[in-house]
Amino acid sequence: MTGEASQDRENDLERAASEIRELLESARRRIWLQTRSQLLCALPPIDFAGALSRIARCTRYADLRLLIDDALALKEGQPQLARAVMRLTSAVDVRCFQPDEDTPASLLLIVDQGGWLYLVQHKGHVGLKSYRDDPPGALLAAERFAEVWDFSTEALELRNLTI
Repeated sequence: MTGEASQDRENDLERAASEIRELLESARRRIWLQTRSQLLCALPPIDFAGALSRIARCTRYADLRLLIDDALALKEGQPQLARAVMRLTSAVDVRCFQPDEDTPASLLLIVDQGGWLYLVQHKGHVGLKSYRDDPPGALLAAERFAEVWDFSTEALELRNLTI
């Protein structure tokens, strides 16, 4: 990858991180995040843990879901997020999905009833769609998320299991 292409990719990831931060700050009740751990770790720092904690403390009707491909990679690459999820076991549902090998790395974020973001990274290129107030788009994104959620398994690596 050339230096210019690498710089463009960095700028795209920074722009995506900025959009994600804005959506997380606006969240009041629901955060659904589906991502590959490698893509989440490639992004500039984002305080997912703070957003999840804030919503879990503010409302008992919080709907917080995290759908990842590799719980152990998340634990290593995003330890603050992993600790928050383990601390908030009753508020945050975490599941693992098995993506197809040939699919690009992607991140889907759904916030409340109208905000959503889709980020895809493939062969050094980054694509981003983000909307703060698009209820029909958020509904469609939530349906896609729910389809994958239904076929996922619980992420026991991110749970504090007491015996």
